[in-house]
Amino acid sequence: MKVPAALRTALGHPPPRAATPRTALALLRPASLPSSPRAPPRPSAPHRLLSSTATTRATATSQSIYTPGASCPSCQTPTPPTLSPLCPSCSSLLPPPPHATTYFALFGLEPTFALDPATLKRSFLQLQQKVHPDMFSGKGDVEDWAKAWSGKVNDAYKVLLNDRERGEYLLSLHDVTIGEADPVTDPELLMAIMEVREALEEATSEDEVAQIRQRNKDKRKETVDELSTVFASSSPDLERARDLVIELKYLDNIDSVCREWAPGKDVPNLQH
Repeated sequence: MKVPAALRTALGHPPPRAATPRTALALLRPASLPSSPRAPPRPSAPHRLLSSTATTRATATSQSIYTPGASCPSCQTPTPPTLSPLCPSCSSLLPPPPHATTYFALFGLEPTFALDPATLKRSFLQLQQKVHPDMFSGKGDVEDWAKAWSGKVNDAYKVLLNDRERGEYLLSLHDVTIGEADPVTDPELLMAIMEVREALEEATSEDEVAQIRQRNKDKRKETVDELSTVFASSSPDLERARDLVIELKYLDNIDSVCREWAPGKDVPNLQH
């Protein structure tokens, strides 16, 4: 069976560990000076969590506010046709978007696999600046709305920033799912994974592992590029897209194992 050459060698040098910051030196009061009594610390305000009741209430409000003819709860101005966290008239925070709102719609992006990370990050920071819960602390329902907005924005950014998770999410929008334990069914991919594991077990230096990791990165880029092409089609081949997302999962496993490689250390099963 012919095995893709790009997958046979993949993995590399672990990034340098960040230096542990020094502990700040405590300033000592001179012994000749009497210490003045300290005022007791002020109790901090309790952090208000978003309860299940508040979540249900926020969801119900969202469903009513984002319907034709709805208006801003604060100024009664008709809500904008496009998704926005703030009322364009009074700048008040609007209720969080309905549950069915896609992660792409949240950032005003087209539902496509090919995304510019810089554009996504800029949209994320702009949105979080408008909905951060600290800006609405102690404001009752509005604080709950901000927490719901912020949570969804964080979740969306995390998923869309990651190639594999973005691919899985796009597939889910087409009702195609990938289970955590879904096995590799492509015999060539399975054989290539086994050969990479064997190469890692036989490696004796970080240079050898670095070469494996680099080839794996090259293969990963090819897979990401093909996913972009598949999803860009007006009628995407969802079965092929699913296979490619599964392949990304194992390529990411290989990269992780390479980062943690050490002489004499057991190489884990790359299929998990």
